[in-house]
Amino acid sequence: MKLLVLIAILLAGCLLGVAGLHLWEKRSEGYHGYFFRGGDHGGQSRLAQRLGMSEEQQAKLKAIFDESRGEINASRAEMERKMDEIRSRTNGKIMAILTDEQKKRFEQFLKQAESRRTPEQQDRRHDGSEFDH
Repeated sequence: MKLLVLIAILLAGCLLGVAGLHLWEKRSEGYHGYFFRGGDHGGQSRLAQRLGMSEEQQAKLKAIFDESRGEINASRAEMERKMDEIRSRTNGKIMAILTDEQKKRFEQFLKQAESRRTPEQQDRRHDGSEFDH
């Protein structure tokens, strides 16, 4: 029982962290908002306007941002895959110490935790495409 409480606390912490990151990304503005939200959303335009960039410079700026965003997205997708591998190994180790009855409850617990995730979070966890928007 203590193990399930510990797991619940850890999962709740993870979910709060993901929710906090999501809110931070949504509220990011300007230069960083461009990367985190996967498009201009005003950040690139505001930067170009503040710097008084020509059309040619703006085109080059867009190419720079696109390249950098691609690198960031690839890094995040790789990180998500690694985190899934760690979660999977951790769950396997937990299963190894449980009785058959506890295993059933743990599997149910994991299914409930997954069902509470939003469709966007579920897609992100399975294909890493959340960064391609």
